[in-house]
Amino acid sequence: MWIQFMWRASFNRIYGPGIKHLALVYPYGAEYDISNPTGREAFYVLFTWIPLGGGALLTILAQRLPNDAKPTWMRKAQALGRRAMQYQLPPRGFWIRQTGGMSVLDAAMLCMVLLLNLMWFCTGMQREETRYSALEAAGVKLSVEIWQRRLESAALYFGVLLYIDVWLLLLPIPQSSFLQELSGLDYHQMIRWHRWMGHITMIVTSVHGLLYYFYWGVTHQFWAMFSNWSTVSSMNYLAGSISWFFGLALWLTSMDWCRRAFWEVYYRCHIVGFLGFMLFAYIHYSGSWVYFCPGLLLWCIDLALRSGALANTTTVAHSAVDASEDVITLQLQGSKRVGGCPIQDIFLLLPSISRWQWHPFTISHLSAEGMLTMRIKKQGDWSRELLARLKRREILPVRASLPPYGAPLQWRQDEVVVVLAGGIASTAVLRVLSDLVARHAQGETPSPRRVYFVWAARNAVEFCVLDRAVAGAAMSADGWMEVSLYLTSQQPLHTSMEMKASAALEKLSSQGSDSGSDRLPKLVAADSTIPASFPLASPFWWNRVRKLQPQATGPLHLAIVTALTFFGGFVGHFVTHSWTAELEAHAASLGEDPDLNYIEWRNAALASFGFFVGGLGFPFLLAVFLPNLYRYLRDTRTGSATDEQMEVNSSVHDTVAMDCKLVGDQLVVPGTDLSIPIASGRPDFAAVLQAAAKETGAKHVGVYVAGPEPLAQAAHLAICELNGSGKGCAHFDLHNMAGFL
Repeated sequence: MWIQFMWRASFNRIYGPGIKHLALVYPYGAEYDISNPTGREAFYVLFTWIPLGGGALLTILAQRLPNDAKPTWMRKAQALGRRAMQYQLPPRGFWIRQTGGMSVLDAAMLCMVLLLNLMWFCTGMQREETRYSALEAAGVKLSVEIWQRRLESAALYFGVLLYIDVWLLLLPIPQSSFLQELSGLDYHQMIRWHRWMGHITMIVTSVHGLLYYFYWGVTHQFWAMFSNWSTVSSMNYLAGSISWFFGLALWLTSMDWCRRAFWEVYYRCHIVGFLGFMLFAYIHYSGSWVYFCPGLLLWCIDLALRSGALANTTTVAHSAVDASEDVITLQLQGSKRVGGCPIQDIFLLLPSISRWQWHPFTISHLSAEGMLTMRIKKQGDWSRELLARLKRREILPVRASLPPYGAPLQWRQDEVVVVLAGGIASTAVLRVLSDLVARHAQGETPSPRRVYFVWAARNAVEFCVLDRAVAGAAMSADGWMEVSLYLTSQQPLHTSMEMKASAALEKLSSQGSDSGSDRLPKLVAADSTIPASFPLASPFWWNRVRKLQPQATGPLHLAIVTALTFFGGFVGHFVTHSWTAELEAHAASLGEDPDLNYIEWRNAALASFGFFVGGLGFPFLLAVFLPNLYRYLRDTRTGSATDEQMEVNSSVHDTVAMDCKLVGDQLVVPGTDLSIPIASGRPDFAAVLQAAAKETGAKHVGVYVAGPEPLAQAAHLAICELNGSGKGCAHFDLHNMAGFL
């Protein structure tokens, strides 16, 4: 943005009248040379909105181009570049524990942000010094001392720095962001950057506000300026303070201690704090829209797509609860329209439990028929209520949202893959294993030549969610996949499993068996088909049950929503912003100067409303709601040939019907003689990685990690030590597949 500012200054010197010609003449003020937007505003739209929107469209449409094989030199160059950028800087242990690691790329990005802030601040301060020097040279006596003048300038330009920081803060938020596809980063990595930029933004905002408070205090005008609502300036100082207070509430509740212990507090404060921060920042200074709006437009794309998806109603196709009632398995039947979408995460809302709580889960398996499988650990009130309703065999309506972008499928490109998992968080990598097994069985390329899977869990029953196809591949004679299971609890393996089985039998004996006998209940088939409708499930009264629908049906649909969002945001903003132009035209017709202090904050509030109406409502109505309504009516009409309607069945089963079962110290695939031994203790990640590299002779090993934070940190440290020690010639490329709340 500093470069943009300097470039604009140079452009203005060379093509001065050219910027003016970028303006759009206001129809009712043409005779007074009034425009909306002005040339300056149009210039900033051209160089902050257009590149972002154009980049999004080009990246999305590039997905429709043939995916030809990359030349060898390009693959090697990309591998070397990634290896250099992912190198972890010392002290590695400190960075991994505090920030999740500090790679060369992380350090370069942080240095770039800090450098941009420093350059922008120094440029602004220099301009202020030049302006005041010119006033002194002209004999103008200033009412404040030099140090007070510089204090005010510093306070001002810390606020100007938010142009950079808020713009960068908003870019990683949307799940539909094209930046995931362009950068190769998954959503969890993007959110990590969002948190870092959040800290920087709030530090800069706090310094901006506190410096102004100090300046008002030393000039004996604190209360008059703090409480001023646009009477002495077009700047609304009270709105700025309110914006900061909302930001502080958002910032404090986003800290780990609050986010992990009080999720509901964090979730609600994040939404309310964000809306309050942005709205009152807009009212505080109406020109902030130039840099705030581009990132908000990407978020509007996300909201429009999500709003269309949440109206659709589906239901649980199959469900399972393990014998110890620790792990819930849900399966949703996906529509054939989901087939072309790269999905890995899903957001679920169960209206019968809560009409407001959306919960993110990782898809552990996606079958060729479109059946999506999720594993949910019983933890918290929501999952306990879900378990209770499944045990009562309630038919549950489900609303789900599938982000248009999934994580990059990097594992298909790796020479050798090592998967390290811990506990139920293994669901984040089970999708990786299922995909690799399916591709290996079909002989598809590219595909790794060897796969190692190491799984540590405190409860042995969690191993039962291992996909049968993955377990079968591990027992195959070709040795392509190797699976190692570790039970980390202090109890002996046999004792642990006997206690869980005994507890499950005792529970069934006291409550009665649903199958009419004293043995563990098996899968219960529905005796009848229940009418496939949930009257109050959908906010749009789309109550007929259909298969799970995607947010976007393909790159072309996503491109249309993106284009309409940027166009609608532009139109909505400048239609409402024309209030200022109308006031200027009216004042010019009377030969008076307009009172901009009166109009600025009102117009800013109105323009923020118009921006969201246009940027969110326009694409939602034309490209989301109407197409979804058409598909809903077509799919649910009598005699429809789309095969999208579902029958509602009720079934709950335990480990007998799950993918694998425990027998002694073995994990057994039902119906076969295949079994995987379960060892006691904790795996040595460094030894596992060294063995994988030595056995295969691979030069590049992709390591995919999903588990509790201590496990992820231990794996990260082991990889850093091996990559930096020179022990062997293999390079281990870390991919953290599970995000932490």
